Amino acid sequence: MKKAKPFIIGLLWALCVADVFGQQLGESTQQPFPILPQFAEGLPIQAVIILLEKEGRQVLADSAETDAFYRAFQLRPGAQYRQSLADLALVRIQQENEIRSATYELFNSGYSDPVVMVVHVVYLRPGELKSVDGKKGMTATRSWKGFPVIVEINRSKLSLILNGGTGLYNEQNGLFGQGPEFTKGNPIANNPAVKGERFWGEMYIEPGIGGITKIGSSNTYVYGAASLLVSARNTSDIYSRSSALFADVERLYGGLLITKLGKKKSTLLDLSFGRQFFQLNDAFLISKISGSANAGPRGSVYLSSRTAFQKAGLAKLQSGRWTVQGFFLEPEELFKNKQSNTSYGGGSVFFNNNRSLDAGISYISTVGGSGRYSSPNGSFDKKGMYIINPKLWLKNIGGTALFLKSEYAYQSHAKADMRANAWYVGVGLSPKKWKFRPSFYYRYAFMQGDDSSSRRFERFDPLLTGGLGNWVQGIDFRKVVGNGNIISHRIEMKANFSRTFETSLDLFFLKAHTLSNTGALAPIAKLNDKNYGYELTLTTRYFLSNHFMLLGVFSYAKPGEGIRSAFQGAAYSWMSYQGALFMFF
Repeated sequence: MKKAKPFIIGLLWALCVADVFGQQLGESTQQPFPILPQFAEGLPIQAVIILLEKEGRQVLADSAETDAFYRAFQLRPGAQYRQSLADLALVRIQQENEIRSATYELFNSGYSDPVVMVVHVVYLRPGELKSVDGKKGMTATRSWKGFPVIVEINRSKLSLILNGGTGLYNEQNGLFGQGPEFTKGNPIANNPAVKGERFWGEMYIEPGIGGITKIGSSNTYVYGAASLLVSARNTSDIYSRSSALFADVERLYGGLLITKLGKKKSTLLDLSFGRQFFQLNDAFLISKISGSANAGPRGSVYLSSRTAFQKAGLAKLQSGRWTVQGFFLEPEELFKNKQSNTSYGGGSVFFNNNRSLDAGISYISTVGGSGRYSSPNGSFDKKGMYIINPKLWLKNIGGTALFLKSEYAYQSHAKADMRANAWYVGVGLSPKKWKFRPSFYYRYAFMQGDDSSSRRFERFDPLLTGGLGNWVQGIDFRKVVGNGNIISHRIEMKANFSRTFETSLDLFFLKAHTLSNTGALAPIAKLNDKNYGYELTLTTRYFLSNHFMLLGVFSYAKPGEGIRSAFQGAAYSWMSYQGALFMFF
């Protein structure tokens, strides 16, 4: 009972915090959970909902009105969310003679899930005169009142960027108390966690500038952003010794948006290149969070403040419900003098009817770099690996609150004898009318391991997967077992105590597909048992205002025989306590 006591105390503490917040915030408003626009930058837009208010009545736009909205303002499912583009589209909506105001909100169901955009359009009442605001921003008010907007007119917007965050982290028996064994050969691990406590703090600040402008009287826009990111750690974290301070460029990209193409003027082309954000679907294969490294001298291993890819070339063509995109990605690695320069290229075709069906197929290939795979028969180049990735997401199945999410990944190599499979199926229930708007979700995920009796290498490479609470299959276990050679069961329960406070409880059961585990960390490169263990994670998100968000995480990971046997039983239960405050302008 003594061993379970810290876990019970931690869980009761987190649940009490949730209950206090729930009482303070009052009854649920029955709304999905919001996400700040700055945090959503680079995430896919899964759906666009348009609410029209006419003469005091709010109605949902019908399909014809929605299609007309897409053609006029170029906001549609399948696009990559960019705040500057979305904000300028709202300015153009408000220019219409019959419109009094237009605003939008963003929502998602998980920390880095695709976003749902809800647009609120209010029409003038009969006889009501339209007021024109004209120029907005700090240059118009000649004060800080318009911050962070520098200037906004009907064809251009220029804004300051000011994001930041600070977090406190406490680990008990981090890395299951066997940090030195799990981190052998890792250049950043000069003081890995062992049995006992490890407490530290992290912070970051990101100042910058970004904007968009229309070229003359054309339907073409240019946009871009540049920012600097400074991060710091006050003492040793879970891997590295002492404090750290690091500064580098974060965003630095430019883009070209061409709208109203084709006979129906319903097609757009979006081209961009530079240091920017990107995510494929819900991060099963490519996550926004994995665009850049944050550990060691960068002092942001848990805040994950850097997410921009070192190089990202993106091209997207949208017409009606169809989206075709191409991408080139090179993540930023930790050490400038030890770059593998592994890069990925690919493309996707998606169909999204903005109601119940979101389907598509993607192709991803490793196109450059010196990265290599470790196999029982030696190592071979990552260059030449490719993945074919179909996707099917359904919601409101049969007019009910049921939804389904599934993807499959077939992985092979153009030159090496490699073949692997991965897939997941998730089903959930999200009743909208229940108090606290609960949701329930179960997901089975399979990522193949290698069969040591076969000459073919069959361990699945999860590429750039990630995302807190989604494809980090256990925030503690992920640091040890990764996402290759793993079978997982995820059970999630979630509730919104108000439209600004959300709590989710995730339970992961994890095991290996095969005992052969070449490519994993040294202590578990060959398993004696397939049972990795289980992890329970409680996550809370609470918005203090439109610019500040609190994130709290408590996680308890219990090692199974697959890990304990590697240390003759000397692997300890691992508990994480995390609290962070984020600022976005």
